[in-house]
Parts: sequence; C-alpha cells; structure tokens
Amino acid sequence: MSLSRSEEMHRLTENVYKTIMEQFNPSLRNFIAMGKNYEKALAGVTYAAKGYFDALVKMGELASESQGSKELGDVLFQMAEVHRQIQNQLEEMVAPSLGAYIRADLCFLS
Repeated sequence: MSLSRSEEMHRLTENVYKTIMEQFNPSLRNFIAMGKNYEKALAGVTYAAKGYFDALVKMGELASESQGSKELGDVLFQMAEVHRQIQNQLEEMVAPSLGAYIRADLCFLS
C-alpha cells in the first residue's frame, strides 16, 4: 500500500512539474525572442548613432574652417565627443551583457 501511495505521489508531482514547464516555457521562449529583437534594435541604434556622430564631426570640421562659425564648430565637436563617450559606454556595458543573458537563457531551454 505504501509503494502505491508513493508511486501516486510521484506521478502527481511529475504532472505538476510538467504543467508548470508547459506554461513556463512558452513565456520564456517569448522572453528570449524579445531579447534577441532588443539586441538587434541596439545594433541598429549603434549603426545610426555612428552615422550621427560622423555627421556631427563633418559639420564641426566645416564650421571650424570659417572664422564666423568657428565657435559653432567647437560646440559641434564637443557634442560629438559626448555622444561618442555615451555610445562607447553603451557598447561596452549593455550589449555584451544582453548577449550573454540571451545565450544563458537559450542554454537553459536546451
């Protein structure tokens, strides 16, 4: 009788775990997919930010060549430098961490 009760408890426990995993995995898969999309969006933002930075530098160079707009050129160079620092921090801190988390989540699902 005890073995039968033990087997029944084991079966019930397995069913509970199975139900939890069936409900949890789709949400986790969706979370991972959204993380991948976020990572791709960050890559797009990085590409656009570099284009913006290059345009700022070019405008700064052009403005610096003229005596009347030299101050404007200096301001544009300062803006470009601040933007470059922010972009570098983003690339150094956020993007690698996000990629590592996504890879860890994928390993968990496998």
